[in-house]
Amino acid sequence: GEDKKFFVPVQKHSSAIGPTKWQQNRKKNNQEYQYLHLPDGDNGDGVKNPYPKEAVPDKFWAQRKRLFSRYDEGIDIGGENDSEMWYSVTPESIANHIAQRMVKMISQSRMNGGNIDTASDDSNNIVIMDLFCGCGGNSIAFARMNSREDNSSQSVKVVAVDNNLPRLKMAAKNAAVYGVDRCSIVFVHANAIEVLNCYRHGYKTKDEENNENYISSVKHGQLQTCSGYKVGGVELLPDVLDGMFLSPPWGGLSYDDAGQYNPMESIIIKSNIIQGHDTLKQQVEGKFMNINGGELLGLAANAVLDDTNSIGLLAYFLPRNTNGVILGQIAVSSGVNGRFEMEQNVVNGKVKTITAYFCRYLHQP
Repeated sequence: GEDKKFFVPVQKHSSAIGPTKWQQNRKKNNQEYQYLHLPDGDNGDGVKNPYPKEAVPDKFWAQRKRLFSRYDEGIDIGGENDSEMWYSVTPESIANHIAQRMVKMISQSRMNGGNIDTASDDSNNIVIMDLFCGCGGNSIAFARMNSREDNSSQSVKVVAVDNNLPRLKMAAKNAAVYGVDRCSIVFVHANAIEVLNCYRHGYKTKDEENNENYISSVKHGQLQTCSGYKVGGVELLPDVLDGMFLSPPWGGLSYDDAGQYNPMESIIIKSNIIQGHDTLKQQVEGKFMNINGGELLGLAANAVLDDTNSIGLLAYFLPRNTNGVILGQIAVSSGVNGRFEMEQNVVNGKVKTITAYFCRYLHQP
């Protein structure tokens, strides 16, 4: 048959039109700055890049305190043995902003009539899953919401997931540096797609044929502690999810050279094939299947969003050159209903990233 063509209406908020306020003020005051980078990643504190430049470029080392403001207190981003984390971790200011928005949106959803699961241990808990935790930038930001004075009435519980155990241990170590409470976060060593298959509309799923938890078919990890935090397998997954944050690998450093970024072409997640759950359009390679960025969005939306009860929140973290119309078409084809918001994340007057929010309760622009 003919391919369906989806019409995606776009409505811009006034803040998305023209240059940023920082750029406007600079132009108004006739301030033209000529920046000159210091050699060897020196950001002005006299500390030079200790890593090989091919592993950790000087520009990443120079911005280390934008990634973690407490970097000098023992933060671990991976070094030359795992240099991918240096360009994958979310800058702290952006991570804090996303955490504040997600907690606020979930709270508003509840006040506006969204169902609160009465089977959970505490209806004041907000449970957020960080599906691609890495070294913990966003997970730490979510957990630190508990220390905010204006968030005293609700407790945020964080589920940090990653298929790389050394990175989870880095994240736990970094959480300790920030003083995150040991009860606020758990670290789950598991494949992202397998975890998504464990949920439907914010709840753990059950196998319809065997009437047993689907989660029982997924291999459990060995429970351990790292820096005082629980690190284990899917047995640590909660029964209920309120929100999910997606920050999958974007396809390497070349993502910014592609013009308009298309998640379906650039994001590829590998997962073990699970009998009875491979309903995706998947390309099988040996014992693995490939999931693209569009299929990932569909799986995540099915796992956490519940249109019937108007609950659930999904945030998709993407490059600044993401094509919004294409993302809208992907959302429609993935079965994601309603409006979504694309927010430009700006640092020092420059758009760094984009966060797309999928939720039944979004303010009109």
